[in-house]
Amino acid sequence: MAITKIWPVKDNLSRVYRYISNEEKTTEEISDGLNEVLTYTTQGYKTNEKEYITGINCSPANAVRQMIHTKKSYGKDDGVLAFHAVQSFKPDELTPELCHEIGVKLAGLMWGDRFEVVVSTHLDKHHLHNHFVVNSVSFMDGKKFDNSRNDYIRFRNLSDDLCNGYNLSVVKSNGKGMHHSEWEAMQNGKPYFRELIKHDVDVVLSYARSMEQFVEGLVEMGYEVSTNRKYIAIKHPQGQRMRRLKSLLRDGRYDEEHIEERLYNNLILPMVKVQDSIPSHFYKGDSKKLKGFKALYFKYMYVMGIIHANDAPKRYPSAALRRDLIYMDKITEENTFLGKNNLETIEDVIAFKVKVNDEIHELINNRKKIYGKLKRVKNEELKAQYETDRDDITSKIAHLKKQLRLCHDIENRVPDIEEKLKQINELEEQKNEKQQEYERSLNI
Repeated sequence: MAITKIWPVKDNLSRVYRYISNEEKTTEEISDGLNEVLTYTTQGYKTNEKEYITGINCSPANAVRQMIHTKKSYGKDDGVLAFHAVQSFKPDELTPELCHEIGVKLAGLMWGDRFEVVVSTHLDKHHLHNHFVVNSVSFMDGKKFDNSRNDYIRFRNLSDDLCNGYNLSVVKSNGKGMHHSEWEAMQNGKPYFRELIKHDVDVVLSYARSMEQFVEGLVEMGYEVSTNRKYIAIKHPQGQRMRRLKSLLRDGRYDEEHIEERLYNNLILPMVKVQDSIPSHFYKGDSKKLKGFKALYFKYMYVMGIIHANDAPKRYPSAALRRDLIYMDKITEENTFLGKNNLETIEDVIAFKVKVNDEIHELINNRKKIYGKLKRVKNEELKAQYETDRDDITSKIAHLKKQLRLCHDIENRVPDIEEKLKQINELEEQKNEKQQEYERSLNI
């Protein structure tokens, strides 16, 4: 089973050119952008100390220099710098050698006739996977790689063909038009937009008795609903596009005719309660001695059903939190980050950001010094050492930038968590008051 993805690597080079006319300095800026992605994909501990790295139409050691030369030769050193693609395999399905062999063949078939590519096989995860860094400009004719939908389909099909040739499993179509990201989420037991939308539609259809009630119910849940078209379309509160209801499943269960049938059945049949939840993963955690943000995240993850105390049965998130399961991985990562760095308050997060920013600026200055040495050095052995030092610094900068992004995400998420937990507490209090009133009425 090979999962495939492609995305662009961008940098604001137009801004750089407006302010910097020096050709050497501009090359340095382009080099920084390419270096970050190439350094990440070729880190020694990920690739068995660089044993599984191959260059196609370029040398891995000089890939950045060669890619920049190609861009400058055709005057196309702005915009998208490169494309980063991944081919990921099922755990324990193949050896590192075979994984790399397939990756090199895939890159050769996909880009080998026109583009410079670096292929690296990563061994640091439970599943082996290949990374591809592709120059956005062709060395043959200077044309850019489009990365269109057809390009991705060809990339996926070539990968599947290679997997079939090596008797490896591939992602089979289920006839229902499931996207690879949805298939991957389903395999890991994680929710995805179509699942969430389908569940919410079922909730409303469990009580609505007319099309008007059905639309009103979805709007109350935060959906945007469009009925002035051939097919009813809705947009999830956190989604980016409208989806036809009929496309939720290909078997027709959500087309307008079947929805109207279910609405009619509600008129003549008793209503069936739909479980207002989506099962979450079981996770054992200890909330003792937690304070501040760490305690807040722990409680939030508990009420969402992501974590459970000891051997308690699985919790099911309330309707108010159900949509946040889309961000389950991010929330878990932020919680782990808080615990690892012992960040309990907003002051701790701000202080951490200041510290990280200082480290980044220091590393950037050190890297500039290395660039200066590289321009002057003649000794090849010393030059190789400088290049290694430069790559190590670039890797550290990328890691620190990720930490800054996590701090930023935490600062934005905490107020939202506090507000939602407050709403949940208020609902619980109202529920308890009603229960107490009911119990008192029984004693009268």
